[in-house]
Amino acid sequence: MYDKLDLGSCYYKPSFFNMKIDLPISLGDLNDLPEGAMGLYYHEYIHFIQDISTIYGLMNISTINYYIQSCAHHVEKNKSQKAFKVPIELNEIIDNSKTNDSGLLNFALRPVYMGSSIKNKSKTIADFTYQVIPYEYSKGEFIDKVSITFIDSITGEKRCLDFGGNHVTEGMAYLCEQFNYKDILPVAEDYPYTIVQKIVENIYPEIIEEKILIIALCDISLMSYHPGLSFVRLLNFIKDKNIVHPDLSLEDLYSDCLAFIKGSHVEYSDLVDIIKAEIKKNFKADYFDDTNAWIDSIFDRIKKIRTDIPTFINDLVRFGKPSVNQFFKHLVNFVGSPLVLNSDYDGTIALPHNFKIQTEHFNPGIFLALNQVLRMFYIDKPTVCDLKEYCLSSKKVNPNLEIDEDCDLAPWKKAKSTNLCPVGAIWHHWALKDFYPNHMS
Repeated sequence: MYDKLDLGSCYYKPSFFNMKIDLPISLGDLNDLPEGAMGLYYHEYIHFIQDISTIYGLMNISTINYYIQSCAHHVEKNKSQKAFKVPIELNEIIDNSKTNDSGLLNFALRPVYMGSSIKNKSKTIADFTYQVIPYEYSKGEFIDKVSITFIDSITGEKRCLDFGGNHVTEGMAYLCEQFNYKDILPVAEDYPYTIVQKIVENIYPEIIEEKILIIALCDISLMSYHPGLSFVRLLNFIKDKNIVHPDLSLEDLYSDCLAFIKGSHVEYSDLVDIIKAEIKKNFKADYFDDTNAWIDSIFDRIKKIRTDIPTFINDLVRFGKPSVNQFFKHLVNFVGSPLVLNSDYDGTIALPHNFKIQTEHFNPGIFLALNQVLRMFYIDKPTVCDLKEYCLSSKKVNPNLEIDEDCDLAPWKKAKSTNLCPVGAIWHHWALKDFYPNHMS
């Protein structure tokens, strides 16, 4: 539920606009970053772009917000019951008799779309195979999924997993990073980082050295709800149609392949506007005006880029390392960045060009707070607030911020603090300050 796309100890948190570069250096000026640090930043920034510029990323954001908002509504609605049971299960609080509840359906299918977890890595693998099989996600309701099997060469363990968006996004980011930083960054674990290449070797080995082409196919696959299945289908499509030839342009590839995988889902440009509205439901008070304006800015700008230049990710890679890549610099300048933390949890953010903060309330850590709220609805035991280290670092600029034992045991109590931290601001804004999870049930 609270997922990370990671490379070593660096990560990006999908749906929550936060990346961490686990180095004790300032990340405020990309021009000052050492090459190795820039390579790590580049990998995680690709994940940010995947998150906001693809149908898969947008639907992931939508599904997470659907869960959080459904839980908040359920808790606040039961005013006489201050303690709420955790984890909150959607099928217990949503009226299943409702028809056309796409949010509930997408939540049920999310594990299939994402595929297996990438946490347990395998350094080298052998005997890789895949197959497309039907999966019954509800009684009498089936969807195809891609099952993969391989042997961990070090442990000898046979692993059977589901190939999905987790692997497409990581495989794509790793290909981008290695395309420009292979001389600096080390080779990563076979699982999950090279799984897309293993799929290519199984289906269409003739293109295995065409890294830009594989990156493009990953990107196109992410323009669907079910990128793992779409990736397999695309490989078979371009092989059967024999459309890969020396004169093939990326523009033609995108046009042909996007038409092939197009399903009944909402158009990308319309989906962007829907997701913007869904995110802003979290922030209805004037206090969050700058946050909502920032959301509008990054999504409107990335929509323009994706619409005008569908192949822009490939351009980002082909034009070289970010230190000499004017397209990368333009993208970061135009769209900005998520909240970026270093190993000391010092946060920085690149705001979109000409975006002006109007009040003192803008805090990109508010999306980390949404992630913490998700944890409070979903984790069945007390856990330290995920923002504690970030808030400790933030005391450098806000010395009145209160860091105490509630951060360790009961972060929901921060809604009653005089100086609201990001978690306290969300919990208070949602009129939940008197509600708390019951970890004893």
